[in-house]
Amino acid sequence: MRDIKILKERTECMLFQASEKDSGKGWIGGNAPAYFDELEGMVKKEAEMNFYLSIVNPFNETEMISIFAPNHFEERISKNRYPNCSLITMKHPKTEESKLDTFADPDLVKHFISEANIVSDKASFEERFLIKFWGTPRHIQGEEYYYNKLHDEGFDFIFQVDEDGYPDTLIKPRKSYPFSFGAIYLYAQILEDSIMNPIHSYWQFS
Repeated sequence: MRDIKILKERTECMLFQASEKDSGKGWIGGNAPAYFDELEGMVKKEAEMNFYLSIVNPFNETEMISIFAPNHFEERISKNRYPNCSLITMKHPKTEESKLDTFADPDLVKHFISEANIVSDKASFEERFLIKFWGTPRHIQGEEYYYNKLHDEGFDFIFQVDEDGYPDTLIKPRKSYPFSFGAIYLYAQILEDSIMNPIHSYWQFS
């Protein structure tokens, strides 16, 4: 487990990139974790969902956080902020990638998530990244209605996934960015030494 002092301060953050090398930190695209092999009905209960990304929790490497998004863009864009965000975000036990393509997004080419680079939160605003874990969010749109209710209910920012950090090889030719060159922001309840469920989210686009 990583030193949890970073949970108490937001002066530093962890930046992750997309990589062709497996570092054991998770992946974007491809098949969902095997944990979801028996959970198709739960994940797809309201809409057809595609797997997007799984990252190993940097503060507890026995856990992962996974994100699923509606297959249809209209469903994503019509419900893109808390408390009615259509994304499914879930913390769960760490498992390998499934051999089943039940949730696979046909527009994404699987890439791995790199080892973290720890930088100052201030410096992160000048860098490209796939994932920014901790620190403060780098918003595309500044409207406070995206996160005010989350703060009021005791949730804090944990990480964002930013499409500005996609390598050219992540999207298949002639396919669109799933979040319109945007970013996803995840929030959770933070205890002294852990990230707690439930995990809520919103997303923005340029």
